[in-house]
Amino acid sequence: MTTTSPRAPGMATLARHPVIRVLSAAMLVNTLGNGLFMTTSALLFTRAVGMTPSQVGFALALGGVFGIASGVPMGRVADRFGARPTVVALLGAEGVLILGYTQVHSFWTAVPLICGVTFLDRGASAVRNALVAHALPAELRMPGRAFLRMMTNAGVGVGAALASLALVVDTPSAYRTIVVLDAVTFVLAAVLLTRVPAGRPAGDAASGGGGFGALTDVPYLVITVLAGVLVLQQGILEVGVPLWVTRETHAPRLLVSACLVLNTALVIALQVRMSRGAEDPRVAARACLRAGTLMAVGCLLFGLAKGPDPWTASALILGALALQTVGEVLCAAGTWALSYELADERAHGVYQGVFNSGFAAGVLLGPLVVTQTALRHGMAGWLVFGALFLVTAVAFVPATRGAAANRPAWEKAPA
Repeated sequence: MTTTSPRAPGMATLARHPVIRVLSAAMLVNTLGNGLFMTTSALLFTRAVGMTPSQVGFALALGGVFGIASGVPMGRVADRFGARPTVVALLGAEGVLILGYTQVHSFWTAVPLICGVTFLDRGASAVRNALVAHALPAELRMPGRAFLRMMTNAGVGVGAALASLALVVDTPSAYRTIVVLDAVTFVLAAVLLTRVPAGRPAGDAASGGGGFGALTDVPYLVITVLAGVLVLQQGILEVGVPLWVTRETHAPRLLVSACLVLNTALVIALQVRMSRGAEDPRVAARACLRAGTLMAVGCLLFGLAKGPDPWTASALILGALALQTVGEVLCAAGTWALSYELADERAHGVYQGVFNSGFAAGVLLGPLVVTQTALRHGMAGWLVFGALFLVTAVAFVPATRGAAANRPAWEKAPA
């Protein structure tokens, strides 16, 4: 278990670090492509492929299931052959597969492609997290991840802005052009990641207790489930805010865009700063406690926004969104630290694969939970959602204490 560094590196130091510089460049390129595609994907599938909105929803949900299933096997491959070659291969394959979106013209041809792309994407995400663990010293993992998340939000924001050009043109050809550009970003990111130090493959860990051990590490699985519950919060921003603001409050519709901008700006401004010191599992657990508490209060404010005049409703929604975003930042910092600090150093691929599967499950279920609680039952639903966050937040402290007190035997074994 690592200890908190006495002096957390600043932004300038992180930006100059050679490994973080390469990782952040690859992340910026890749997420710029993600921003392009995320902004136009619904229109691509409906206008270019010819799918109905319900078919798009079903296909994306099924793809999400495949994404949940990819983390562990891809993590095992990374432990066996090395994180760098695995993530490079996954990104390259995903770039090629994404090009298939330019050739599909029906629901039945799009579904397997969406499932395949999502499988590769979530697997690459898990392996990329393992690459951070292998390529960076322990004291730089957390600040490095925070810096990379900042670059992720910047890349998605720039990509979304550029995608507006395709929205203006609004033709199938424009949306297919976005697909090609997105595919290119995956290939460029893969090329950039070849410059990251390969590290030592953990294949020999299998004989020493590695392998798929994360699936039987109950304390780690508990932390993974708790983190997945807090990740449900993403469904609030993606689905809850747009529908709640436009259907249930007197706030102006433009507030939806303002919320997205505020969320992005706060993450970029706060992620590195609020991740400092979280390397210590006790600090990380307290960060998760604060995160869930803020999310719960944010749910209460969202519920109160129904009924008041437009100015009051807008103030409540922006306040709720700010609290939710700070909670999101703290949650990311705390759960990242726990995912690294409680993992077997010899099998980061599988451990990050397990953790990433929990994250993917939270992302998949978030829209469903928010629609079945807050959007269906109003204030009562928001209170239920908030209570779920609060109970989960409180559980992090004893769960982390128990996991740290019952470290498996591999912790005492030489790496």
